[in-house]
Parts: sequence; C-alpha cells; structure tokens
Amino acid sequence: MKFIHISDLHFHGDESGNEAATSRLQFIYENYPEHNLIVTGDIADDGDEEQFDWAYKALVPFKGRIYIAPGNHDFGLAGNFYERERAERFDKMLSIPLQQGGTFAGDNTPVVNFLMDEFDKIILIALDTNMETKDSRAFAQGQVGERQLSFLKTVLPDPALKDRTKILFFHHHPFIYNQFTELIDAKELEDTIKKLVDVVCFGHQHASGLWENKNGIKYHLAADNLPEHDHAREINIMKGDITVKDIKIRPIAT
Repeated sequence: MKFIHISDLHFHGDESGNEAATSRLQFIYENYPEHNLIVTGDIADDGDEEQFDWAYKALVPFKGRIYIAPGNHDFGLAGNFYERERAERFDKMLSIPLQQGGTFAGDNTPVVNFLMDEFDKIILIALDTNMETKDSRAFAQGQVGERQLSFLKTVLPDPALKDRTKILFFHHHPFIYNQFTELIDAKELEDTIKKLVDVVCFGHQHASGLWENKNGIKYHLAADNLPEHDHAREINIMKGDITVKDIKIRPIAT
C-alpha cells in the first residue's frame, strides 16, 4: 500500500492564488492513481469559507483515499488565534464531505482509519495539535493535550493491534523548538509513542526532513509547503516492510 505525504497547502480565497497547489494536486491525481494521500494541515490559509471551498474542489477527487489533519491556519485567523467557528467549518467543509471517519472540532479525539489489502493491515491516526486559545503569546504553538495522549497510551500498546502498521500524523513539528511555533508537549508525545508506531508525519515549518530509527520509530517525516516545491515523499508498505523515497509532484523541465 502506498501513501504520499503533503502539507501546508494554504488555499486562498481566489483562484489565482491557488494555481500552484491545484496544479500539484492534479499532477498527483493523474500520476499516482493508486496512492493514498496524507495531508498534515494548513489546508486553508485563514479558515475562511472561500478557502475551504477551493480546497474541497481540489481534494474531492481523492475522496476514499485521502486522510487529513488540521493545522493552525485552518482553525485560526492568520494561523494565530483559534476560533471554534473555523474549526467547525473545517469539519463541515472538509472532514465530513471527504469522509474522514471522524471530526476534529471540540472533542479533541483522534480520528482513526483502518486500511487493509491482501498483504497489510494499516492504522492511520490523525491528531489535532491546535491550541484552543486566544492568548496572543501562544501564536502558532501546538499541543497534543492530555485527552489525545491518553487515547494513544491506551490504544497503541493493545496486543490486538500488534500486527498492524501504524501511521501517526498531525500538523506541528515535534523537533523544532521555537517559542512561537513549537509543539509544547512534544516530549510527552514522543515518550508515549516510542516503539509503538512505525511512521510519524507532520508539517508546519515548511521544511522537509527525514529521521530514521529515532526513538524506536522507523520514520519521522516532515513535509514542506506544497505550493512551492516539486517533490513529496512516498511511503510504501509491503508485507510490513516500509520504504520511503522522494517523488516528483509536478512536471520538471529538463
């Protein structure tokens, strides 16, 4: 089973501002018809209705094979100030119509999807790492929170899930410690998931990165912002073996 990890689409409210993101998604749709898509947040730039509308039009062709998590720009004006209205709009205009199997606003419960083919059983777990705060000092910081951590502590060690490949994905970068954008409980998250998941995907910092065999986890993958880059990462899972490689997501002149 194959996945493509992308992040930080930042859809705007007008067509001209979305050409780069739309063209890359179209390229992915046409050239990787059997791949699932993992999107780690900041799908919209401000969480406005027009932005989500453009995002939905670009993402709906992937329905049935797309899995999303929200970013700070999806839930807050300029990515800084959480607004429940924008969080609910994310669910109404993206999570529900794209059939995510769950929603993110309010209850802060991870959204879980089970995938299976003839070779592998895979669990996809999406977290909401947005801080629900109006505190301007928080800026674009993130937090997993006790409720989601408790869920992970209960579910991940379950012996019934031992034979499943586990992919955990969310928006905020756990390894960049910046007082304005950091994931404030990153260490507790890493302690919770250590040796219990296989792949961790995130975005937020607009910087690509790959960490292999860190904290007992096969891969940590950071995606850069989709509109400005020509490559993404493919995750290939075959009979429990996981490989990762760069793939092109737009035509490149030679």
